[in-house]
Amino acid sequence: MEVYLNSIEYGKGVFGVEAASQQFFKIPAQKLSRSQAALLAAVLPNPKRYNAQKPGKYLIKRQAQIVALMPKMGKIEFLK
Repeated sequence: MEVYLNSIEYGKGVFGVEAASQQFFKIPAQKLSRSQAALLAAVLPNPKRYNAQKPGKYLIKRQAQIVALMPKMGKIEFLK
């Protein structure tokens, strides 16, 4: 999952969640809000078609669905 998230092309020359976070929200990925993280997830699997900077009705609806599902997934722990 980490390799996938760090290799996705979110736009021309924008590879990975960290670069997308910096490009679209001007903050590091670690500081993304739930809503911002959900928007980046909503553009998948076609980030070249959907634009996180200018989300249309479909993306906004998908973002809301993802935010609603987040509490059901529980806390994600990372190995150190």
